[in-house]
Amino acid sequence: MLKNQKGLSLAEVLAGVALLSLILVLGSSIFLYGQKQAINQSAQVQNQADVRLGLNIITKEIRKATSVNVANNVLTINETDIYKLENSNLMKNSTQVITGLKDFKIQMSGNKVTISMSAKNTPNNPQTTLSTTIFIRK
Repeated sequence: MLKNQKGLSLAEVLAGVALLSLILVLGSSIFLYGQKQAINQSAQVQNQADVRLGLNIITKEIRKATSVNVANNVLTINETDIYKLENSNLMKNSTQVITGLKDFKIQMSGNKVTISMSAKNTPNNPQTTLSTTIFIRK
């Protein structure tokens, strides 16, 4: 037998490679899962921001308005600006304001205007729905 054995046996090299492969596979799966969750959360935040922006725009317009009319889920402000949902887009006259909406409901009773907006569902994200009630001062 040799007394001065330097180096590794084949069994030691194979065991080391197997452990390293296992660590790399686990690490990459954790990284990919985290990346997928970040993308999903980013899409959900974007949906919420879009719906919130749409509600804020309409609320400001209604508060500045001299006349507000609601008919057939169409909002008319000052008899010139018309807000309605067309092909998942909230339109002001013929200009696109918000995209990716599933629902836009508006009701008016007396001096109370109730608006509800829902964003389209995205994979792995719950539906985002926000609503507000505005009382018009006369």
